[in-house]
Amino acid sequence: MKYRQWKKNYKKKHGVNPPLELDKRKQRRLARKRARQINKTLPTAAETLAAALNSWVQSIKPALATLCENMAAAFSNVAAGLREESEAVEND
Repeated sequence: MKYRQWKKNYKKKHGVNPPLELDKRKQRRLARKRARQINKTLPTAAETLAAALNSWVQSIKPALATLCENMAAAFSNVAAGLREESEAVEND
């Protein structure tokens, strides 16, 4: 009854229902409603995010493989060049 009287007095004094900032009961009710909505949407959002991350990793794998192969070839060429130079120095 206390809440009802407070709300009626506020409406009588100001002419409108109390705003959300002043109405603690409405705040609690909306918080519970938001919590229920989050509990419903959080698992699906997590699944969507995991699927997107998985597809991104799958799409980037070939590019990473190509990059690693190119780097291996470059290091191999550098090693061969250094080997030739060291052999030339030893033969002189």
